[in-house]
Amino acid sequence: MKDKQPSQILFITAGTLTILGAFAKLFDITYAPYIFSVGAGLLIYLQGKNAFDLAKAEKRQQRLARMGLLNSLMLGVGAYFMFTGSNSWVVMVLIYALSSFYQSFRWN
Repeated sequence: MKDKQPSQILFITAGTLTILGAFAKLFDITYAPYIFSVGAGLLIYLQGKNAFDLAKAEKRQQRLARMGLLNSLMLGVGAYFMFTGSNSWVVMVLIYALSSFYQSFRWN
């Protein structure tokens, strides 16, 4: 139980930073891409760690962990679009949100 607590706190922090960065970008705050990128980077790290930790698990769990990693990479692409000034970052965040929502029902 104590092993999971730091990663859960890091996951909550990463999600919070990502959401704050997205809302800050909507209000044209100049440092919004940096906040979003830190949160997205942490989520990519956590999903990658989860995918590698489940390398010897069941095939279904491995597949879902890899899907989570690919989903979080969408946030990385969204961060890139934020820095370029394109509004396509919204599409990437929407794809991430919808696929994560779908995936949340697949864990059971």
